[in-house]
Amino acid sequence: MKRSAKTIAICGVCGAMSCVALVLTGVLPYLALIFGVFASVATVVPLLVDDKNLGYCLLTYLATLAVAAVSGVFIGNIVAVAPVALFCVPFAIVKVWAESVRVTAGVEKVETLQDPFDDGDTKVMHVELKGQPRMPAFAKWLIYYALLEVGLALTFLVTWALTPAVFERLYSQPLVFWLIVAAAQVAVPLYDLLLRGSLIAAAKIVRKSLR
Repeated sequence: MKRSAKTIAICGVCGAMSCVALVLTGVLPYLALIFGVFASVATVVPLLVDDKNLGYCLLTYLATLAVAAVSGVFIGNIVAVAPVALFCVPFAIVKVWAESVRVTAGVEKVETLQDPFDDGDTKVMHVELKGQPRMPAFAKWLIYYALLEVGLALTFLVTWALTPAVFERLYSQPLVFWLIVAAAQVAVPLYDLLLRGSLIAAAKIVRKSLR
């Protein structure tokens, strides 16, 4: 199987798994965090296979986003589904890509060796390999919180547009509303830790399956 065809097949399977997790999020909202992690990890598997698969990963996410919209409307639990689709999954995409190591090679020095059995000298280049994350930590966290605020705003907007009764009930209690917003800010580092462990386990499984 060609590499591109194999990658597309992986995206199809992972996209289906992510979609199932989103549907289950709407059905069982009290397990939204578990399904959110599952959907996030499934979506970024193409990136775990190869960090050059960002485009494939984004296509998988778009398919997941479409299913999230449909399931949220028909199941009627957009408040649970939207945060997973609009924050958890893109958070995972940014995390995996930003923390992937970019390797660069540079010539450290050129050394000339004299060959007594040859008229010409031999030049030897010492090449140094350097690896660093694709994105600085501060930039990564800025994007995390930007995704959170956009995700919250879109969740409230979609809830207001598609399920106004739910939005009215939520917004009629200002204290509860702002407690949810504040709790979301604190939850970002905790979600990062939870997702890190899940991604490490997923990466090990992916590497073993591709051997």
